[in-house]
Amino acid sequence: MKYFKIIFAFFLLICQTSCQKKIVGTWYKCNKDGSYDEYKIADHYTIMLSSKSDIVWIHKVKQIDNGIIVSDFESSVNRLMTNNDTLIVLSKTKNKIILKSSYTWAKMELNKADFDFDKIDSTNLDSWKNKTISEFKKRAELINCPDLRTEKEKNIPTIDLDDFEEEEIPITEVK
Repeated sequence: MKYFKIIFAFFLLICQTSCQKKIVGTWYKCNKDGSYDEYKIADHYTIMLSSKSDIVWIHKVKQIDNGIIVSDFESSVNRLMTNNDTLIVLSKTKNKIILKSSYTWAKMELNKADFDFDKIDSTNLDSWKNKTISEFKKRAELINCPDLRTEKEKNIPTIDLDDFEEEEIPITEVK
């Protein structure tokens, strides 16, 4: 019985270290609108790029048992809509992870990438960002994500603010 307890304790220790759903790595996804996103999730930070903009998003990460907590660095120029959003791992395989935001409840399905970002060069940050964006754009073009929206979804109503006529509003004094 003593050996059984030792073996059981050893099994629990191994399972706690190896069964943890760590999501460190480089990931990508094609969005329904045909845009392309890439993510590098490291132990203490994350980098995100999207074909919708020329911004390199760098944020703080805290690894937890079932996912990560993403938050702004104090010096973050590009702020998250929700600071301290927890992304929970719903599913993880060798080539894919499915995360769920605890704030928006949105699910995010990411595919394992076969490339990695260059290490952040904090002494030449602008140069590193330009190179990273340039390499990202090449990969996004090669992936060529299809636009899977219906024609109705593609038709986004817009308002032309130049067509509005200025209306003078009389100001009356209240006595």
